Amino acid sequence: MWIIELFRSATFRLAVLFALAVTAATSVIFLFIYWQVASFDVKRVDVRLVDEVAKAVSDPEDQIRRELELRLTGDLRRLDYAALFDKDGRLVYGNISVLPEGLPIDGAAHAVEALPVGVRDGATEPAIMVAGRRPDGGVVLIGRSLYEVYALRQLVVEALLLGIAPTIVLALITGVIFSLRSARRLKAINQTIMRIMQGDMNERLPTRGRMDDLNYVASAVNLMLDEIVRLLGQIKSVGDNIAHDLRTPLAIMRAQLERGLVGHSEQGLRMAAQRALIELDRALTTVTALLRISEIEFGRRRSEFVRIDLADVCANAFELYEPLAEAKSITFTLEAPAPLPYLGDFDLLVEAVANLIDNAIKFTPRGGAVCVAAKAMAGRPIIRVSDTGPGVAPNERSDIFKRFYRSEKFSHIPGTGLGLSMAATIANLHGLDLRVEDNKPGAVFEISPRQAG
Repeated sequence: MWIIELFRSATFRLAVLFALAVTAATSVIFLFIYWQVASFDVKRVDVRLVDEVAKAVSDPEDQIRRELELRLTGDLRRLDYAALFDKDGRLVYGNISVLPEGLPIDGAAHAVEALPVGVRDGATEPAIMVAGRRPDGGVVLIGRSLYEVYALRQLVVEALLLGIAPTIVLALITGVIFSLRSARRLKAINQTIMRIMQGDMNERLPTRGRMDDLNYVASAVNLMLDEIVRLLGQIKSVGDNIAHDLRTPLAIMRAQLERGLVGHSEQGLRMAAQRALIELDRALTTVTALLRISEIEFGRRRSEFVRIDLADVCANAFELYEPLAEAKSITFTLEAPAPLPYLGDFDLLVEAVANLIDNAIKFTPRGGAVCVAAKAMAGRPIIRVSDTGPGVAPNERSDIFKRFYRSEKFSHIPGTGLGLSMAATIANLHGLDLRVEDNKPGAVFEISPRQAG
């Protein structure tokens, strides 16, 4: 079974391809060396034999015999062929019985099958021979056996086989080792994924050693799982908060309507219905705000963003809330001295800034001040909404952007607890951060580009 899984492994298949590639490359190199060595040796013998025959055909017969005898006597490995034939083709001296059949007597080198003297079984062997005609009609023949050349070729072939075989085996063994290692890691990852699918959301894909391809993928999946767990927790929290926030007005409506029905006064029933409508409007406002946040989170895409002016965004939100600030005798100012270009959705950002302004005016006492500013600081566009209200306690600054969160100190002030959550959602969609700081007195809400890392 493991062998089948091994052959299914991409790592093992790559190892096999690598082994084949190494084999092909090694074969090409060896064949080139083989061809070069064999060709060079044959050409060297050809040139030497042609020169010797060209010189010998003009020498006297007795001198030729002495030279041939000296040549054959010194040939301990019996690789040389030398012979002198008369004009009738009879052997005068040498170790070749007869002129090889088909050998041209032209003073050039030719590959032939030679039959040495004393060989009775008629066995021939390959050789390079040169035959030249003497002035008296005789023939001088000098040759060289190709035994060494063929032996060298055989040696090269054996070296090729001996070199390729271990290379292939080593590549396959390496492939098996890495494949089994990868298979173990993938099996561990698969088992972890199965446990996650069965509901264990605290499991994370294993990462080992240095950051290789698998570790990068596992890390990315782990980050995704962290985000999924966070969203699931947020969904559960939202569901609980929705149930809590809707149960209260619905319970109040039911009690008021029951009270009105029990009474016998038409005026009392009318007043009960009016109070129920107020609670119903509150519930509808909560539902509408939740639907709006959901629409922002899942219905908008950054590909739809266009170039906008953040200063113009602040001016629009400022104009919208200027009458409300004036009615509450709040000093309301706008500081947007220059255009601030940014890529985003104009209407959504107006909505985000409007929620911050609404929150600031709501919590700023009569006679206080609210300032909306859009400026560039250190080359980064920043939107600030500051007020002189009660501010935000340090231990609550990370909670106020959660859905339905409302400080117990200000529970008497009307609201759904969704305005800041909606502003944070819009900012996050635009790659922006929404933070709150101390204004001494009051609070400063700042929207700025998200810091890298």
